[in-house]
Amino acid sequence: METQGIRRVTCARCRLYDRLARRCTIGKVNPRTKLDTYETARLLGVRALCAFNLYREKMLDPVCK
Repeated sequence: METQGIRRVTCARCRLYDRLARRCTIGKVNPRTKLDTYETARLLGVRALCAFNLYREKMLDPVCK
């Protein structure tokens, strides 16, 4: 049984993150909390969320809605 939780990929560790500009090179956002993720998806759409966001898959799953 696996005891470790899912590791969050932070922007600073992502290869698509530009440290000098302090932003994602492809324009994605990776909110830290679940509430921020839902609010971002509501305002900007699910496509604006980073693929490494922990809650993105739940939002794409039609059964969970």
